[in-house]
Amino acid sequence: MSTPHDDAPHLDIDNLENGYHGIVKENETVVEVTPPIRATGAKICSFRIVNKPHGEAPFEINLRKDGHAELRARRSLNCEKRKNYKFDIAAVGCNGLKSVR
Repeated sequence: MSTPHDDAPHLDIDNLENGYHGIVKENETVVEVTPPIRATGAKICSFRIVNKPHGEAPFEINLRKDGHAELRARRSLNCEKRKNYKFDIAAVGCNGLKSVR
């Protein structure tokens, strides 16, 4: 018997506890993320930033044609003011179910 989580997408990452690590170069907005953000399971329609523990995360996440996600800063970041951001990402299946973070 299947459970609702069986139909949900799953982030394709070896160690969910370690998560992803991203670096933004000065004066750029594309975040270089390791490992690449992607999901398996249900057909993926989007990725979402699902928690923002310190207020608004100045990032957006978009699904590329190759199935990976691209993380991008919405504006130039002031790295002297704030060096780190921590938030969770979820894959959203076309069936409306979200991956477990």
